[in-house]
Amino acid sequence: MNKLIIAFIIGFTFLNLNAQSSDESRSDNITTFKNYLVFKTNISTQNESFSVFDGEEKYSIEALNAFKLQLAANYRFLGLSLSFSPLDKSSDFKSKFIETKIRFFIKKWIQSIEYRRVQGFYLENVSTDAIDQQFPHLKTTSYIGETSYVFNDDFSLKHLTDQNEWQHESAGSFIPAIRYGYNRISDYVFENKFVQNNYDIKLAPSYYYTWCLKNNWFIAPNVTPSIGLRFSKERFLDLEESDTFVTKGLNLGIQYGYTSERISTGAVFNFEANSINKSSNRNLEIDRNYVNLYFTYRFDAPRFLEDAVDGIYRKLGL
Repeated sequence: MNKLIIAFIIGFTFLNLNAQSSDESRSDNITTFKNYLVFKTNISTQNESFSVFDGEEKYSIEALNAFKLQLAANYRFLGLSLSFSPLDKSSDFKSKFIETKIRFFIKKWIQSIEYRRVQGFYLENVSTDAIDQQFPHLKTTSYIGETSYVFNDDFSLKHLTDQNEWQHESAGSFIPAIRYGYNRISDYVFENKFVQNNYDIKLAPSYYYTWCLKNNWFIAPNVTPSIGLRFSKERFLDLEESDTFVTKGLNLGIQYGYTSERISTGAVFNFEANSINKSSNRNLEIDRNYVNLYFTYRFDAPRFLEDAVDGIYRKLGL
């Protein structure tokens, strides 16, 4: 799987680089920061939770990661980020979280590839001193891709998500996206390993609008319905079971922030509901109701980085 993802990234980059020129031909409404190296840090309350079916009983478990930290950087057509959650050394109930993401900005296309891993889940709404049923070995590993397209030249999605552009006048855009990925869930039940492999594909048409206020401030709501398919295979002992699910979701978000030539800062409020049309023993449900606080600073790119990227452009004949 890792080799396939690396091959996809390399192939996608070389097939589209000569079409990218994401720093040029933009609307006068948008300033691109092509000569800046953009660094971003944020803190998020986003968490992961599961629905677990035990016979007739259904209950929820969650990872004990109250906060997640992210460090990100992007330059010209490439963006990288690393997210993690600090361990709580005062508790015996620990969850591990790590996420890495790479983005390509190709004209009005945005391509992302994400890897995330979470381990250690515990009953929701129960004091850790009273937990009887724990899942410290329950682990999820995900590889997720998303391809999206921004229709309106006067609207900048990068202004909101990556802060490597600045939108000066109010505008919105329809942004269709396709999401696809692989998720593996594993755990030990009575010392026997349980494994579930899920393959997802989903259509997620979004609409974003950014109101540009006075003195560099803005407010930007968005809505994203989604529908897709999940192909799932479970294995426990000598039993294997395959199934196909219809997945549905609705995401509502609003972002409020400040932008200048050097600094971007703000808050993102997100609310999302997901469902599938059938039940399984382990059903991944990511809690997307969260607040995200971010701060971004743009540095002058070092000369060696400019020379390296310019050299790539020349070799590819861009």
